[in-house]
Amino acid sequence: MSERRRQTRAGERAGERKLLLANPRGFCAGVERAIAAVETALVHHGAPVYVRRHIVHNQGVVDRLKARGAVFVTELAEVPEGAVAILSAHGVAQSVLREARQRQLKTLDTTCPLVARVHAQVLDHYQAGRHVLLIGHQGHPEIIGTLGQVPGGAISVVGSPGDVDGLPLARNIAVSYAVQTTFAMQEATSVIEAIRARFDDVVAPRASDICYASSNRQEAIGAIAARADHVVVVGDRLSSNARRLVEVSRAAGCGDAQLVDGPDALDLGRIAAARVVGLTAAASAPPEAIDAVVARLVALGFAAEELPGRAENAVFKPVSMTPLDAVPLAMRGDQVRRDVERCLEQVLIPGPGAPARLNDAMRYAVLGGGKRLRALLTVLVAEMLGAEYRHAIWAACAIECLHAQSLVHDDLPCMDDDDFRRGKPSLHRAFDEATAVLAGDALLALSFEMLSDERAHPDAAVRTRLVSALARTIGKDGLALGQMMDLYPAEDASAEAVALCEQLKTGTLLSYCVEAATLLAGCEGEERERLMRFSEKLGLAFQIRDDILDRVGSAEALGKRVGKDSRAGRVTTIEIFGLEGAKRQSQRLAEACLEDLAQFGSRADRLREIASFAVSRLH
Repeated sequence: MSERRRQTRAGERAGERKLLLANPRGFCAGVERAIAAVETALVHHGAPVYVRRHIVHNQGVVDRLKARGAVFVTELAEVPEGAVAILSAHGVAQSVLREARQRQLKTLDTTCPLVARVHAQVLDHYQAGRHVLLIGHQGHPEIIGTLGQVPGGAISVVGSPGDVDGLPLARNIAVSYAVQTTFAMQEATSVIEAIRARFDDVVAPRASDICYASSNRQEAIGAIAARADHVVVVGDRLSSNARRLVEVSRAAGCGDAQLVDGPDALDLGRIAAARVVGLTAAASAPPEAIDAVVARLVALGFAAEELPGRAENAVFKPVSMTPLDAVPLAMRGDQVRRDVERCLEQVLIPGPGAPARLNDAMRYAVLGGGKRLRALLTVLVAEMLGAEYRHAIWAACAIECLHAQSLVHDDLPCMDDDDFRRGKPSLHRAFDEATAVLAGDALLALSFEMLSDERAHPDAAVRTRLVSALARTIGKDGLALGQMMDLYPAEDASAEAVALCEQLKTGTLLSYCVEAATLLAGCEGEERERLMRFSEKLGLAFQIRDDILDRVGSAEALGKRVGKDSRAGRVTTIEIFGLEGAKRQSQRLAEACLEDLAQFGSRADRLREIASFAVSRLH
C-alpha cells in the first residue's frame, strides 16, 4: 500500500465511521430489460406466464414475480403446451429453442443482448473452422447456453491459466476465445495471456465480452476496497457477478468482504471494528434490497458517502411481446439474411498469400444482395421439423453459393447476356467473362465443400445424402437440363414441356431447399413426400411469377432487364396460357401448396406465407 493510501486510511479511522457507496451499483440495463419482460408479459398475455429457471440470479426478484403470476420451472417439459414461456437473460442452448417450437410454446427470449453477441461470435468462429476457448465458470447458466450454440466438442471451457495448459490441443491449431460476460476482468486477463502463450493462431473478440455493468462494478469496488476495512456486496449467492465482486474486493486489498441478500444477512461481528466499509451491489440486486442494507449500516453509525463513478447510459430495446414463432415473415427473413451474410463472410475469407481476384469475384456474386428466399425456405422447413438452426443456416449458405453460381453463369453473353443483376453490374461486367466463369465454378465447388463439412450435420450419412441430392439437382436431370431446354426449346413445345422446363429452371433448386431441410431433420415417410410435393408446386408457381414479372414488371424493381424472354422468342407459360391464364395457373399452384401443408397444422403457417409471397411478389 502506498504512503498516501496509508495516511488516508489512518485519517478515516480516526474520524467518524464511513460507508463508501460504490457507483455504479445494482441493476443494469440487461437485468431491468429481463424483469420488465416478465412484468409486461403478465399484462400483455395474462397470468400465468412460465419462466424457464431464474430470469435473473436474485431470489427476491423471483419471489416478487411469482406473487404477480409468473410460474418458474426448471425445464420446458413443465410448461403446458401452447402457453407463454420466457427464457432467462443468461441465454439458452439451441436445443431449448427447438423444444419450445416442437411443443408450440409462445416463446419470449430475454437473452441479454451482450450474451447474444457472445453467442453470435462463437458461432462465427465455429463456422470459420476455429476451436473456441470459452473463458468462464463451468456449469454457469451462461456457459451452458453458449456451449449449446455449436456441436459438442467445438468449445473448451477454461477458467484459469492451468486449464489452458491442460488442454489436449496442438499448439498450431486455430483457436479463438470468448469470455463469460460476468467473469472477473483480472482473471480473464491472466487466462487470455495463457491462451496467447499456448497457441500460435489466436483470434480475439472484436470488443471485450465482459459486460460493461460487470466491468464498471468491479472497477468501482476495486477503487474503494483498498481504503476499506470491510466490503459489503449486496446480491444473491447464485449470482456469478455478485461473487466476483467479493473476490475483486479482496484482491484489491480489503481483508474481509461479505455477500448479503439483505440487511438480516449482515454478519455484524465482522464489521464491529471497521471504521470504513465499502458497499456495492451486483447487477441483479434490486434497489430495495440495497437501500435496506444501507439503512441498516447507517443505523449502526456509518455516515453514507456517494462516490463518483462511471455513468451508465446503456439502453436496450425492450423484449418483444410477439412470440418468436409469430414474428412477421419479413422480420424472420431479415434475421436469416443477416445470419447467412455473416456465415458467408466467414467462409469467404481469402487463403493466406492467395491472389485476391477470385475471392473478390465470389464475394461480389454472393454477398450483399438478393431476397435469400432459398435460405429462408431451408431454415423454415428445418425449424418446423425440429432440425438445428446452425445446421440449417450452414446448408442454406451452401445453397446460396449454388444459386449465385447459377446466376453468374446465366448472365454470361453465351447464355442470357444480362448486364445487370440485383441492380448492379453482372459479375462478367464488373470483372470479366473468364473471371465470372471461374468464380461460378468456385462457388459451385464451395457449395459441395460446405455440405460435406461436419458443420452441415455431424452424421456422415446425412452429409452424403445432402451432397448426392445436390448433384442430382444441378446435373443432367436438373438445373442443367432446364437451362438447355430454355436455350434450345423444342418446336411447338407443349404445355407439359414448358412446365418441365420451368420446373427445372427454378423449381428444382427450391425443391432441394426443402429436401435438404428434411435430411437435416431426419424426416421420412408421408411427411417428407407431402413437403416435396409442396416444394415442386411452389417452384413452378415461383417461376410462372418470374415470367409474369418479365412481361409486366419494371427493371428498377427487379434490378435487371425485363422483356428478355419475348425478345429471345422463348416459350413460357404466358405463351401457353396468356397473361391472365398464367396468373390463374400460378394461383392454383399456390392453393395446391396449401393442401399439401394442411396436415402440418399451425406449424406450417410460415410456409403458407411463402406460398402466398411466391404468387404476389413484385421483385
